[in-house]
Amino acid sequence: TTAARAYPTTATTAAMSSASQHLAPALARLPGAASRRSAPPVTRCHAVRHADDVSAPESRSVSSGRRALFLAAGVGASIPILARPARASEASNLASLASQEPDAEIALEIWDEVVRLARRSGELSTPAGGEWLYSRATCLGGLSRWTDAERAYAEAADVLKLALESSRPGKRDRAGALTLALAHDGRSLALGALSDWPAAVDASRRALAAGGAAGVAENGGVDVPTATLLAGLRGGPPTVAQRLDFNAAMARWGAGDVGFAANALARLDKGPSPVAGQGGQFWEARAALAAALYANGSLPAAEAEWSQLCEPVGPNPPATPSDPFRKVVNRAAQGAFDAGGILMDKRCEDFATGTPLPCDDAGIPGSGGSASPCLIFTYAETERRLWPAIARRALLDFIKDGPEALRR
Repeated sequence: TTAARAYPTTATTAAMSSASQHLAPALARLPGAASRRSAPPVTRCHAVRHADDVSAPESRSVSSGRRALFLAAGVGASIPILARPARASEASNLASLASQEPDAEIALEIWDEVVRLARRSGELSTPAGGEWLYSRATCLGGLSRWTDAERAYAEAADVLKLALESSRPGKRDRAGALTLALAHDGRSLALGALSDWPAAVDASRRALAAGGAAGVAENGGVDVPTATLLAGLRGGPPTVAQRLDFNAAMARWGAGDVGFAANALARLDKGPSPVAGQGGQFWEARAALAAALYANGSLPAAEAEWSQLCEPVGPNPPATPSDPFRKVVNRAAQGAFDAGGILMDKRCEDFATGTPLPCDDAGIPGSGGSASPCLIFTYAETERRLWPAIARRALLDFIKDGPEALRR
């Protein structure tokens, strides 16, 4: 991971000089980034590596050394260092650095400094300031600091809402509306983690309204940004519209309305379905639906849903280009790959358990060779995905009752 990290440029170094005069020479010796983001950055914060994350963990010495560098600069220090008003570019350039930091704790310290600089320069009330507040909230959520995350998401939503309302009439800021929707959604998750389900329901309604304004369901839907809280988990929501609908249904379940949750989950789009006959790949929604049907007294329907989810799934088919020339090239490359596979050593093993597995038929990553999606959703997994306690318990009781699919 360290080889691919973007290091601060000279512009970023100059921006950080207000935090520390002696940090600039150290940063100036680091290689410059290949490019700079023109849009307000969103952090890549990840506090804990999950089974879904196949990248190599960063060495403790690298992380500690980088932390020492930032702390030497006074980033995140409790004692204010700036004696003069911040320049408008300083928060922006430091945000570029924060957005590339993979360690959530270090990133949070940098985002704290970004917010402090933005308050001084007046940038915090701009759309970019709302983006920075949202990124800081995501870091707090990644660290499971739910009380702080809820407040941070609320502040980000307030700033983004005001920015959207003050934009030119007739101009639709889809990016700002999308971030606003995700801020409300993140706040709903944080409130759920704090067991304040009535407030979580209200936040999820606001998320759905903002998502509609952002057009998240138009033209096939908007993919969930990779930096979003809980994004990238196996079988999770592929699009923002699916994510908002799912979290709204789960919030209602947390508030005690399992009937509404079961109906909402039944209507929810569970695609995509790239392989005919295998059902939608939004596995989490299908598992939640089975548990909700069971909790609502519809055992046969729950059994049927769970049975379908336990059917082994195969790999997605290779993409086929629509351009005729590229289609021929793609077919030739696929043929060459298949021919090479005849001579390839296919002996592999599961990363977590060491179980020997064929490399070309190893099942779902992290499942020990199984290709049944239903086996992913254990009690611990649903707790990690912030399901309401009553939903987790319903799934646990359903599995303990022994669904037909697990008795085969």
